[in-house]
Amino acid sequence: MKIYIILFLLVALNSIYAQVGIGTTSPNGALDVTSTTDGMLIPRVALAATNVATVTTPTISELVYNTFTSAVGPNQVTPGFYYWDGSLWNKLAVGNTNTDWTTTGNAGTTPAANFFGTTDNQDIVIKRNNSRAGYIGDPTYDGSFNFINGNTSFGANSMLNPTVNFASQNGVRNTAFGVNVMPGLTTGRINTGVGEFALFSNTTGIGNTSIGSGSLFSNSSGASNVAIGRNALTTSNADNNTAVGFAALRQNASGTNNTALGFEALRGILGSGNVGVGYQAGRLETGSNRLYIENSNADSNNALIYGEFDNDLVRINGKLQLFDPITPSVGNKLEVIGKTKTTNFQMTNGAAANYILQSDATGNASWSLPNSTLSVVRANLSADQVVNATGWQKITFDTVVFDVIGGEFVTGTNRFVATKAGYYEINAGFHTFNKNDSEQYAIAVYKNGVEYQETAAHHYGDKLISRIINCTINLAVNDYVEIYIFNGNAPTTVDGFSGKTYFEIKQIR
Repeated sequence: MKIYIILFLLVALNSIYAQVGIGTTSPNGALDVTSTTDGMLIPRVALAATNVATVTTPTISELVYNTFTSAVGPNQVTPGFYYWDGSLWNKLAVGNTNTDWTTTGNAGTTPAANFFGTTDNQDIVIKRNNSRAGYIGDPTYDGSFNFINGNTSFGANSMLNPTVNFASQNGVRNTAFGVNVMPGLTTGRINTGVGEFALFSNTTGIGNTSIGSGSLFSNSSGASNVAIGRNALTTSNADNNTAVGFAALRQNASGTNNTALGFEALRGILGSGNVGVGYQAGRLETGSNRLYIENSNADSNNALIYGEFDNDLVRINGKLQLFDPITPSVGNKLEVIGKTKTTNFQMTNGAAANYILQSDATGNASWSLPNSTLSVVRANLSADQVVNATGWQKITFDTVVFDVIGGEFVTGTNRFVATKAGYYEINAGFHTFNKNDSEQYAIAVYKNGVEYQETAAHHYGDKLISRIINCTINLAVNDYVEIYIFNGNAPTTVDGFSGKTYFEIKQIR
């Protein structure tokens, strides 16, 4: 009863005076309660929740002290001072227990209790200059382990208005970071775009990953593409392409199943099923099912490795080494340390029917005729030969008796020219008509214009002269052999009879 009398007196006094003082005769406000030994008690009530009035017809700004702690939830109340704002009870902050985030930083927070976000089922929108610059959707799962929303975007004009359909899972689980990333996305899902203009045209595409400015720029509906690098897969609107590197697969507009790794790798590709690895690998290729491993824009004939998947073909335009040879031999295309095994071997250079593979002293192999078709040649003179000068003179054999290989004895130069490397037996001889002197006469085998072997003797009396020679010689391809006479006294006539003057060559190995 006392409280009502006091309030009545206060109201009455307030109607007479503009200010009311309790414990003071000089109030400094509409109501001034002054005391040095006691305080003023605010009504103590038990609020049910922040959104329940509890107090009978509360008035805006009405102040109470809540004594109740409600269950955990978005409208939870705990003991403390609350004021009514017309629809909710708002708790007054005390000390550093302020739950609002400030623009100058916060102190006294606890990760387990403090956070930036919502406690109700609402998405978060971040704006700059009143335009949306960030969005965080519901990251929770439904009963089928699908994201209810799961869209996240940060950046101006980024993923502005996805068409979310929980039942069909359209427009969900997308992540966009950067300016103009997926701005027009509608029903596309499970896409990730990082970097300005990444996946810029994407509307309905599914499962694309785009990292880098302008990567997958033109993709609107393609699926399962991966582009990492500035302008990677810029023009693509197809499926299942992977591009890593600046402008990798840049020109590809509709090709599928391409893989490019490297700066401008497969940049010009228009087809499908291609693989390019390395700086500008396959840069100028436009076809399909091609393989390039290279560090330049070299074509198929110059790239280190080139292949055709549709033809099961691979080409190595360089040396191939196996088992780490210490010093590669100059000129070798393939070098293997250790044994090799194959079910089929083909070496086409120099091959012919019934030839055998023969090695030289350093291990180089070449095709040669088997023993049954080794070189066998005999040449004679077609007429007597008059030698009008002294010293060494070539016997001009100009008639071929037989030449098994064919073309090895050249009558125009009177010489045998080897068409294959090997060891040869040389037999030659000459007769002269009678001569009466005591000079030296000899026969010699010349190899490539240089004397190789000689048989010589002095002549006595008025008799004919006969000299023969036999030797074995090693010839390489295009080496040539000639027969010379040493004329001690000119003129001398060499007998042209085929049984007396002859030149024979026989390959023995």
